[in-house]
Amino acid sequence: MPSIREWPASTRPRERLIDAGAQGLSDPELLALLIGSGTPGRSALAIAHQLLVDLGGMRGLAHADHSLLRRHRLGPAAAARVLAAREVGQRAMAAAANGEVVDSPESAARALEPHFAALEREEVKVALLSRKHRLLGVVGVYRGNVAGASVRIGELFTEALRRHAPAIVIGHNHPSGDPSPSPEDLRTTRDAVAAGRLLGIDVLDHIVFGAGRWKSIGAAQPSPR
Repeated sequence: MPSIREWPASTRPRERLIDAGAQGLSDPELLALLIGSGTPGRSALAIAHQLLVDLGGMRGLAHADHSLLRRHRLGPAAAARVLAAREVGQRAMAAAANGEVVDSPESAARALEPHFAALEREEVKVALLSRKHRLLGVVGVYRGNVAGASVRIGELFTEALRRHAPAIVIGHNHPSGDPSPSPEDLRTTRDAVAAGRLLGIDVLDHIVFGAGRWKSIGAAQPSPR
């Protein structure tokens, strides 16, 4: 198979990205640009295509670490570029949400979701909101093991108190992929709402993420006002 350099300019991923924008490229083409160069007999595009097949598509790529990419015969530099690009994208998405109004389960999920991409362990994060429910930032509260995370209720409010945030949204992920709230999740939400009332901080929702899906505990179990 000829290398990408030998292809007509109109078919090369890099030239197509420059001429028409990144949105016009397929997943393998975008990944091939990060891989950079192929190996004897295999172009970067062929390597990218096979990597996505092996990992189960972009969702699998989102959870791959450096050692896994290396096991799939990606060079150390190419693997580092892929991970760096993924992290840049996630941070850009997270930063873009700052200042947005969080006034529904859908908007809460949009604000928190980038912070839970590619996590293999359960983590608890809190979105800090202004009085008008604009997103001030998202902070990590706890990182657990593969079996789960346990957090003290008071820790959910530490940064909100420090930054004088009058409202929060709690978020955590289920590495199993099932976002259905557990009995412990429901209990944590009830306890957090009660603690928030004592502290003068409104707990608007608790979003559980898993495998590209999410569930709102606040929507399913509204607290009395």
